[in-house]
Amino acid sequence: MTYAQSPQYSIFESLEVRQKSGEGVVVVHQPDGIRRLVGTRIDSEKLNILNGKTYITTRGYRIQVYSGNNQRTSRGEATALQERIKGLFPYMEADTRFDAPFWKLHVGNFLTFEEASIMKRELLTAFPQKKNEIFIFEDNIRVLLD
Repeated sequence: MTYAQSPQYSIFESLEVRQKSGEGVVVVHQPDGIRRLVGTRIDSEKLNILNGKTYITTRGYRIQVYSGNNQRTSRGEATALQERIKGLFPYMEADTRFDAPFWKLHVGNFLTFEEASIMKRELLTAFPQKKNEIFIFEDNIRVLLD
């Protein structure tokens, strides 16, 4: 059994236990308080539970795909585009928001700008008519922990 499969070892113990002939020895000097905290989840105002899944809120990137202020049609257009995106990218979070006077459609929760750029290219390929509306912006995002 490897140390990675063995639940009784902490990361510190796993590093320190490996003593084989011809190999060096790792010694980790760490206060006991830090050792006890490693691997435990700390309750925070940034943790959210939604539909039985745990998320953390952090800064990241999202993509705006639609923005319209025609009160008669914009909500329907945003919702219809959201459904099309969900059909093409079922793993991607897409949500409509009303930010008076605009209906907006935002896609994704990306930790890096590079991840958002890859998705932006895929969206531009799928919806070339939206090339002037699709852009990346920094926002609070939710990252799945479980």
